[in-house]
Amino acid sequence: MEKLIARAAACNDSSSQPKRPVLSVPVAPAMRDLIDTALNTVMEQAAAEAGLSRGTLGRCADYALVGARVLSVLLDHPYEAVSGGEIIDCGGGLYVVLQPGREARRRARRLSELRDYHCWIEAWYPLPDGSRRRETIDFTMRHDRLVAEVFSLPYTRAQPPSYLWEWQDQIAPVPQEARAHLSANGRNGAWMWADKDCQRLLKKYDADHQALLDRLAGQVLHALMQVLLLERPDTTRSA
Repeated sequence: MEKLIARAAACNDSSSQPKRPVLSVPVAPAMRDLIDTALNTVMEQAAAEAGLSRGTLGRCADYALVGARVLSVLLDHPYEAVSGGEIIDCGGGLYVVLQPGREARRRARRLSELRDYHCWIEAWYPLPDGSRRRETIDFTMRHDRLVAEVFSLPYTRAQPPSYLWEWQDQIAPVPQEARAHLSANGRNGAWMWADKDCQRLLKKYDADHQALLDRLAGQVLHALMQVLLLERPDTTRSA
């Protein structure tokens, strides 16, 4: 796996950020857009400086691990990167199923040894009745069209959103008529599902690249603060 490069930034890593919540749930759509743009900009810059041949395509682990760090700081709530399989709706009844084979998952010692996995972000929030509600975030939906091209499938859906950010119970399931043609994991209607071996490899990747991921998260937070400061009205001026 090719490696990202983090540039020096005014705030070096996410561990130096304030530990009080900056945002509240649910995060406003405009703020979600700002977070997505800041994250993607930093990731694209890092990929370009590292000379990655495919840019940010296939870097879902970095998006998830960096994004989870950023959201954990902004909301003062644990957001976790998750790894496993995914179903991508290409339109016209065509789907891409991303899931490494069982033996490949079990034999792999590093995430770079796997293909066709996916990573995203989850958080759990308590409800008054004692249950919990899951929030699901995927900052790499912008790559769905490119993934379809890799699998030589036409992508006929309307312009896809750059990201997914939704309560899990609000996400429409995989259409019933399509489930019989998908892997067993997708037959329950889930578009994404965790896998324990993929999780193991993602945690190792996180530990092996902690300093880099922290620096990238710091750059995203710094970029966000710069944008918010520019947009804040200047209350020091007199009328």
